[in-house]
Amino acid sequence: IMTENKNYNLIFKMIKANRIHKMAIDNAADSLGIHRSQHQMLMKLAKNDSIKSQKQIADELGVTQAAVTVTLSKLEKEGLIERRVGKDTRFNEISITDKGREIVEKSRELFVKVDKEAFRNITDEQLSVFESCLDVIYNNLDGLLLKEDKQ
Repeated sequence: IMTENKNYNLIFKMIKANRIHKMAIDNAADSLGIHRSQHQMLMKLAKNDSIKSQKQIADELGVTQAAVTVTLSKLEKEGLIERRVGKDTRFNEISITDKGREIVEKSRELFVKVDKEAFRNITDEQLSVFESCLDVIYNNLDGLLLKEDKQ
């Protein structure tokens, strides 16, 4: 029972740390004046210039095409992206503007600050052990999902 209780407490702390990290990232993104979904899409576009269609964005972000359309319209209105009819006229080509790239660069700087603060006062050795533990947990849970999928 002691081990089960300790495992529960550790899982609870991991989930709580993840939530607090997400809140800190959201606060940083809010300071840039764009909504979380807009920010995610802008970061995806900045990272992957080969994205050409709204369907591709929806698939990569795991959202509906309608949600992509709404978010892209807001980003376009703010001058953060441009949409043009592509060579294949069935799709708009989407590109990030200089103003959009500025937001991406500022957000990366803010996220680095958040992550540095998250790992402040942790030694390299502790980080290495933590990473190993997370890898084992991930592989255990991934294996559990694979077993469930086979049943």
